[in-house]
Order: sequence, then C-alpha cells, then structure tokens
Amino acid sequence: MTIPLLFVAGPLIPADLHRFSTLFTKTAFDFFPCESAELIPLGEGEGKPPVELKAGLKLIRDNHLPVVDPEREELLLPIWGGETLCGLLVVRGGESQLYGMPLVWLDEQSHIISREFYLLKQSCQDPGTGLVNGFHLRGELEALLQEAAEAGALVVPATLALLEVYPRTRDADRSLRYIVRAGSCLASMLGEDMHLHHLGAGIFGLLWYGLDMEQARQMGDSLLLRLKRENFVTARLGITTVTPHDPEESGAPEQLLEQAWQALRTARLRGPFSLCGHVTARDIELHPFRKTSESVLRKLRALYRGKNRFSLVLVRMDQEPASNHFSKRLRTLVGQDQGLVLVSQREAFLFLDGLDGEAARAWLKEFRDKMEGIGGSSFSMGVATFPFHDFKKSDLPLNCRKALQHATFFGPDSLAVFDAVSLNISGDIYYNEGDLVKALGEYRQGLLLEPGNVNILNSMGVANIQLNRPKGARACFQKALGVAPENCMALFNLGFIYLEDGEPTEALALWERALAVDGDQPDLLQHLGMLYCRQGRYGEGRAALEGCEKLMRKKSSLGGEPMVVARWLGRACEALGDNGSAIAAYQRAVSGNPRDAGSLSRLGHLYAVEKQGQDIALALCGQAVELDGGKADHWYRFAQVQEMSQDQEGAMQSLSECLRLDPRQAKAALLLGRIFVQQGKPAKARKLYKKVLRYSPEFGPAQEALAALS
Repeated sequence: MTIPLLFVAGPLIPADLHRFSTLFTKTAFDFFPCESAELIPLGEGEGKPPVELKAGLKLIRDNHLPVVDPEREELLLPIWGGETLCGLLVVRGGESQLYGMPLVWLDEQSHIISREFYLLKQSCQDPGTGLVNGFHLRGELEALLQEAAEAGALVVPATLALLEVYPRTRDADRSLRYIVRAGSCLASMLGEDMHLHHLGAGIFGLLWYGLDMEQARQMGDSLLLRLKRENFVTARLGITTVTPHDPEESGAPEQLLEQAWQALRTARLRGPFSLCGHVTARDIELHPFRKTSESVLRKLRALYRGKNRFSLVLVRMDQEPASNHFSKRLRTLVGQDQGLVLVSQREAFLFLDGLDGEAARAWLKEFRDKMEGIGGSSFSMGVATFPFHDFKKSDLPLNCRKALQHATFFGPDSLAVFDAVSLNISGDIYYNEGDLVKALGEYRQGLLLEPGNVNILNSMGVANIQLNRPKGARACFQKALGVAPENCMALFNLGFIYLEDGEPTEALALWERALAVDGDQPDLLQHLGMLYCRQGRYGEGRAALEGCEKLMRKKSSLGGEPMVVARWLGRACEALGDNGSAIAAYQRAVSGNPRDAGSLSRLGHLYAVEKQGQDIALALCGQAVELDGGKADHWYRFAQVQEMSQDQEGAMQSLSECLRLDPRQAKAALLLGRIFVQQGKPAKARKLYKKVLRYSPEFGPAQEALAALS
C-alpha cells in the first residue's frame, strides 16, 4: 500500500507557467530590474509562440543559451524543467546594463530562476491532494488586491469561497482518501481554468474571477448539489466579495480569508449542504426584507388599531432620491385624511382603511395617475391586506416588502399584491443566501395559500434535499408531478431520490420521461448516460453522453461537467469495444483533471492493450494507485499492465493489494492463480480458485482453471 502523500512536485512543465504565473512573474521582477516580464509556455497544446520570438527561440533550442537584443532591450531566458525546455521568460526595458551582461552570467541566471520556479511550485503543492495550497491562494489574493488598489477598483468582480468537505472517518488514511476524492470531484466539476486550492483538513479555497456575490451563490449552490449527488456526507461554503484595499494596509488577504471563514461558520449552522455569504452593515441595510424601524411600526400600529379590514401599501421610488421631492408629492396627494408613514426619502407606507385587495388596486390606480400628473420619478408598490389567511396585523409591513420584491419582477413602475408567488420569491431569496430553514418556512406558507403551486413544490423539494430530508423531498416532487406530470425539474430531481434509495429502474423511467419533454438539458443527458452505463446499457449511455458533450460545446453555461462526461463516455466506448474512442475520451478527462485516478487507470490499461506504449501505461496505472489506492479495480488494472510487461513480482503485489481491498474480486484471483501456475505453484493456485468458487459458485473461468489443475 503506497502512502497517500505526495512530497515531490515533479519537474516544471509548460502548464505550470500558467498555473503559477502570478508568483513566477513576481519572482522575475525580483531577479531582474525590468519594466515587463512575460512568461510563455512551450509545449504541446500551448499554441505557437509569438512570431517575433521565432528566431530567438530557434537560437535557444540550438545553443541552449539565452538570447539578448540590446537595441530593443529584450532578453529571452529559457525556463528549464530538468533538461527540458518548458518555457521562455521574456524581459523587456528597465536598466540598460542588464542587456550588456555576459551570456555566461545570463545562462546562470536562467538556471537559477528555473530552480526558483521549481521551489515555488514545490512550496505551493499540498502533499495530500496534489492541489495548490494556501500559500498559492494568498499570493493570488495579494496580487488581485494590489492590482485593484492601483486601478482604484477591480477590473472584474471576484469572490473568495471556502468549501468544507469534512471527512468523518476512523483513521487518517481514510480521512486522506476522502479528501483526495473530494478534490478530484471538485476538479472535474470546476475544470482546469478555475484554480482549486486545498488549505488542509478538507477545506478548499476557490477564487472566482468574474463573479459577484449573487453569481457566486448560484455557482456555490450548484456545487453543493453536485457534491451531494456524489454521496458526500456534508459540504458547506462560505463566500466573501473581494474588494480593493489601501496598498499601505497589511493583512488584507488574511482579512478576506477571515470573512470567508466566518461565513463558513454560519453555513455550518444552516444544514449539511448549505452556504453563507459574508454580510456587511451595508448589506443588512439594503436587504429586501430588512426590519422596519420601531418608530415606523409604532405609527402603523396606531393607524390599524381596532380596524378589521384594510390594506397596507409600501410605496418605493424606483430611482435613488436626489431630493425630498418624492415625500412632498406623497403629502400633497394623500393629505391629512389618509394614513401616510414616511420610512425614508425613498419609501413610505400608505394605510387604506376598509379596502380589500381589489378595492386597493382601484384606489392605487387613481393615486398613480395623480402622482404622474404632478411629475417626477416612477415608483413601485407592494400591497398586503387584512384579513388575509392567518397572517397577523404585525406581519403586514414585512408582507408589503415581499410584495414589493414581487413587483420588481415586472420592472419599474409596477404593483403586486402579496400572495403565494410573493412567498415563492422570498423563499428563493433566502435559499440563494443559503438560509434553507427560512426558505422552507416561506415555501410552506406559500403552499398554504396555493397548495398546487408546482414552482413552490419544486423549490421546497430541492431545499429538503440539501437538508438531507429525502422523504420530504420525495413528497414534494410527487405532489408536483400530480399537478404537472411532465414537469422536467420534478422528474429530474425525483429520479435522484429514487437512485439514492436503491431504485435505479424507477429513476431511469423518470429521466427518460424528462428526456422526452426536453432533450436539450446537458445535466439530464449526463446523469441519464451515467445510469445507462451502470445498468450495462452502454450503447444508450454512449448516445446520451455524446449528446451531452455536443450541447456543452455549443454553450458551456447550459450545465454538465465536461470531465465527468468524458470519463463515463470512455467507459461506454471501452465496454462497446471501441478502444480508440475510449482512449480519446479518457485523454479529455485527464487533460481537464490530471488527478482523475479512474480515468488514469483505465487509460493506462487501454494503452497497454492497444500496445501504445508500455512504459506510459505503467506510469499512468501507477499514478492512479498513488492517487487513490483504496480502489481494488485500480490495483487490478495495474497488475494486468505489469503482467503484460512481464513483471510478475509487481503484478503479484498489486493483485494481493487488490484482493485485500476486495476479497471477492474474482478476476484478480484468477490472474494471480495463473501466475502461480506459471511459477510452478499449483497448490496455491488451486486454493485461490476454490476461494473464488466459494464466493461465486457459477464463475465459469474459475471452474475451468480448477478443472485444468485436476
């Protein structure tokens, strides 16, 4: 059994110049007094270097020395990964004496900085997962904050997320393997462009460029759902927005990490699969369902004390106020006879005594016409009535805010009366914030008002899934299908619940119904294809997975996980005997996630079968067992490749480990028995075959092998 820790990072490769570009570029500036430093990877899949560097690059390849152009003040330094040229460092401008230094000195600097880059790579690698670590994350944060400070603002929005996938296991070995599996799954879900960091103890760091808080919450919610489908026990996410800071201020990266950590602590209290965004005082002040001040509530209570029928309206100007013109318009029209309670220069409550919802709408139409006649900015209104269902008078100010949020869906200058849809919207807002318990409370109230609302039932079902309440989720989706039998979302999600409950046939039937309704959903095609493969229906699985890949190539934002799809497509092609297509699929999976142990193992085995390089096959299968040595199948495939390479001793060790992990692995026992026979040890082989037949009495190859020894 290999130790599940990787203490050697391996030599520099071209991809490292992308992966560690921030730290490497900073190091280059430390080495050379220049104006600019550019890293150019050289290798397959990296594209062609700029045309203007072609001549210099040829000289470097021929002479293995740097190239200097004193007139242009340009220096081309080779970056070495051992003896292999993996990239160029192009230095321009700065101190002119740099470009007059002897070639011997520059060559020495080339090897020194290559060594420095290697040491940086080594220091940035987490030994447990092989991912980049917190040192790398801090460097990326520091560079981003410095850039934002110099520009006065972030060029693109960015968010920092801490994801906790904590293992609950009996020993360190299982804990490490759980974390490694989590890292591999996350890498497959996120892709190679989104750097994934492991900070230790199952805490992963993510720096999302181009996403604001709302988009990051949506991304995080999708990630948590996918981890649940991969059978992780818990997963929580804490998110914070990256904001510019004073360049003189120290510890800004640590402040961001602290904010994300505090948000993660809150997420732990919200459920097994939950998230939380860091909240500032400004966020609380602007929250759509912020508390109404006590002074305003006192005035409202005085207005509706003793009243049995009325409507309360929250009026809000659609634009930010530039003056008190809005409040003056309200006072002019409402006068003294109508209840008016100002909240701010942008918001006010109107009390309409004796008016129900319909009467309030008619009154407000006339009121709007008068407001427009006076002139000024447009405004929206949220209306709540009393009596309504079992809501108390004290609930109405918040219900008005929920109705006002409902009105925003219709654009500026809109009106909405509080109803089940308002509660669906408020539930979605709490859900997106990661407060699943509050979201469920809103959905339940919405269902009391409209029991057959399919959107609410679906939302409630998803929230129950993330709270690990499968029975409640199942009931919601079944009820939704009772109202709308062809609702795709309910069919898809109910399929997962059946699958988790060990009912794959029922899950398959639901997903096939969903496919008939909408065949252009990559997520559906992906999971349908995976389920077909698990049931041995590889032809149908291949068709579904190829359809999924086609849709993802059209538009990646539609959904689906490219590396996961490629891995399962490889399995389908392999089972169908199309090894060429299987190899291509596994290569795509590994290129996107180099730590996908399953794809590495299968790819290595196919290389050996197809005689495409025995050494590469051994290396890939060996890497797979180093990454995930807890899977018996990985050891079995490694043993097969070793046996093909005439390494019987290595194959026997791998087979012994395979059978230790899974004593019922009949094919492994059969291969080990055959090796024993070749070594002239028929008694040991006979004992193995009998053991196989105790587990699987009908296993024909073992019966034949045992008969051959009789």
